[in-house]
Amino acid sequence: MLVITGVFENERFIPDRPVSLPQKTKVTVTIEEQNEQREPVKHSAFGRLQAYANPSLIVEEQGAWEAAVAEKYAIR
Repeated sequence: MLVITGVFENERFIPDRPVSLPQKTKVTVTIEEQNEQREPVKHSAFGRLQAYANPSLIVEEQGAWEAAVAEKYAIR
């Protein structure tokens, strides 16, 4: 896949740099809208669930996984 960037001006697409394509090559153009007023969004999972944290349960986290496994796989 070849990605060509440029601008659309006066009803024509103008590439940022020269492009060598055979004549009558079928292409698909995807328009990526850009709003220059917004800052790019950084995608990071770090800290996303902090809003749902219950600080009173932090002390119970120690050993929670081991307790859950022991409960699930207990010999009966």
